[in-house]
Amino acid sequence: MDAGKKREAGALLPEEAFETGAPEGTLGAEEELWLADPETLKLAGGAQKILAAEPAEHFSGELIDCEVEANTGVHREAAGVARDLLARRRTLLEHAGRLGRVLGTSGTHPLGDWREQEIIDKPHYQYLKRKLGWLIRRNNTFSLHVHYAVQGKEKVIYLFDRIREYVPHFLAVSVNSPFWQGEFTDTRSARALVFSRSLPHAGMPEAFGSWSAYAGYLDFVGRPGVIRRLGEIWWDIRPHPRLSTLEIRAFDAQTDPARSEALISLAAATCDMLCAEYESGELRPARPVREIEDNKWSAQRHGLDGLFVDHETHEPVPARWAVERLAELAASSSRRDLSSLERLLEEPTESERQLLVWRETGSVKEVARDIARRTRAAIPAT
Repeated sequence: MDAGKKREAGALLPEEAFETGAPEGTLGAEEELWLADPETLKLAGGAQKILAAEPAEHFSGELIDCEVEANTGVHREAAGVARDLLARRRTLLEHAGRLGRVLGTSGTHPLGDWREQEIIDKPHYQYLKRKLGWLIRRNNTFSLHVHYAVQGKEKVIYLFDRIREYVPHFLAVSVNSPFWQGEFTDTRSARALVFSRSLPHAGMPEAFGSWSAYAGYLDFVGRPGVIRRLGEIWWDIRPHPRLSTLEIRAFDAQTDPARSEALISLAAATCDMLCAEYESGELRPARPVREIEDNKWSAQRHGLDGLFVDHETHEPVPARWAVERLAELAASSSRRDLSSLERLLEEPTESERQLLVWRETGSVKEVARDIARRTRAAIPAT
C-alpha cells in the first residue's frame, strides 16, 4: 500500500466534520452508572445482559460489566436532555431489580475493587485491556459527558481552546468521588486523579490554535497506530468530529439528576458565550496548560471550598466565586435558564454529602448504600 492510500485508510476525521448543517447549540449527554450487590454494596456485573436487551442508541457498554452508559437524544434545552437521562435511569432501575442489583452513580464507587471487575466482551475494550493492561483495568470511574453541537472547523477549535480554562470550574461544582477502593483520598474528586493522571491522551489537553494543527496531531497519532480510533482520546474537553460536537468531559457523575441538569445548562451557556465571542471577532487567547492545571488541582482537592488563581489579576479567588462569576458571564451571552445552577451553588457538593454520611456512620459501605438509595429515590414512580 502506498503512503497516500495508507494515510487515507488510517484517517480518523470524517470529511463532513463540523460542516453537517446540524442546528448549532443543540445538546446531548452521556451518563455512566454502576451496578452493585444489594447486600455487600460492592460492584457487581450485569451490564452486558442489560445491553443485550436494550436499544444501542439508549445504552452502551463502558469497559466493565458493572457499568452502563446511558445516552440521550438531541435536544435544544438542558431540560430535554435531563428528561432522557431520567427515563434511562428508570429503565436501568427495572433491569437492576430483575438482576438482583442496586443502581447508583457517583464519580467513583466508594468501595468497589477494580481487581474484581470483568472487562466486557467487546473488541474495543478487549483491545484496550491488551494495550494498557493494569492502567485500564483500574479505571473504575463514572462521568457525565455533555455534547454541544458546533458548525465550523475553526470555530470548534476556538471553543475547544478557550473552554479549557473552565475545566476547573466544571470539576469544582461537580465533585462526587472522595473515596477510592474503600479509602478517603483527601480529595473531592478521586475520579480526576484515577482517570486523568493514569491514561494516555487523558486530562488537560494543550490548545491547538487551528483546525490544521488539530488534524496534524491526529495524523501524528493515527498513522503509526498509536491510536486506532478517536475514542482513545480521553481529554477533559474534546472535539467529537463524528457527531460534530464539542464534548465536555470534566464532570463527575451526579447522584442527583437535578444537579446533572444544572451542569448541562452551565456547559451549554459557557459554549454559547464562547460562540458569541468567536462571532464577534474579539478573540481571546487560550490559557496555557500549566496555569489551568493549578486551578484543576484545587478543584480536585477542595471542590468549591478551594482557591483559584485569577488568570487576569494573578490573585487568589474563592472557587465558588469563580464559578458564580462564570455563570454571570455566560448568562450575559446566553438565553439558557441557569436558575438550577444558582440553587446548586447554595447546596453542598455531592462529595460533601458522601463525607457527611461517612462521618456519621464511620462506614464506606453506608456511603454506597446512601448513593444507591438516593439514585432510586430520584426516579419518580410512573
